[in-house]
Amino acid sequence: MYYGWVGAYMRAAERESSRNATAAESAANRAESALMRMEDTIQRQALIIRSLLEVCARKQLFDEKEFRDIVNEIDLSDGRLDGKYKPAAGPRNCPECGKINGKSAITCMYCSAHLPDRELI
Repeated sequence: MYYGWVGAYMRAAERESSRNATAAESAANRAESALMRMEDTIQRQALIIRSLLEVCARKQLFDEKEFRDIVNEIDLSDGRLDGKYKPAAGPRNCPECGKINGKSAITCMYCSAHLPDRELI
């Protein structure tokens, strides 16, 4: 007995698998491109930071040891010496209506008033 629907089912499954593989490859390519851009950004920032440190040392503002001490002090400001800076950001009150908004809000979700800017870093 011939079951033609089985072959059609298998071909449909193969097409779906092929589409999924293509989508996964595209996602991987986008992720790789994003990673390359981030690596480039980090390398440029490292160059700038190292250059600023060198300028400060040449002008005798502070030396590398003093700079490391400052870095550690700022690192400890969040309670952990982990090589990361995570400033505490909590909810913000709207200056217009006084209601509480999320920590990343730019405008009040209740009255659309502009919320004051946060610190740069």
